[in-house]
Amino acid sequence: MREEPLRLLAGATAGALAGAVDTELWPDLRARVAAVLAPTRCELVSERMEEARSRLVAVPRVRLERARAEFTTEWRGSIHTMLWERPEAARALRAVLHDVGPGLPRTGSPDHPR
Repeated sequence: MREEPLRLLAGATAGALAGAVDTELWPDLRARVAAVLAPTRCELVSERMEEARSRLVAVPRVRLERARAEFTTEWRGSIHTMLWERPEAARALRAVLHDVGPGLPRTGSPDHPR
């Protein structure tokens, strides 16, 4: 698989995670993404995501947009690395995003600024 599709998928996944951190979608999305990207390290990846989420939701509202961007950047890189190691996971990851996409907050909405 070419580099650019993996990079775009990593960005879309990181953005979905950032959008879901303070919603009821988070636990399922985190678990599914971790399972797809790192089946042999699923628990470790899931724990790292949860730690990053904890830092993000603790940020004061006035800094939330920047914190979401930082979370997205951090996880885009990590997800890209995992996809590079297992490019066959791309199809399953796209399916996860397709499943949860309709329930994610819209970018820039008043309740979920980015």
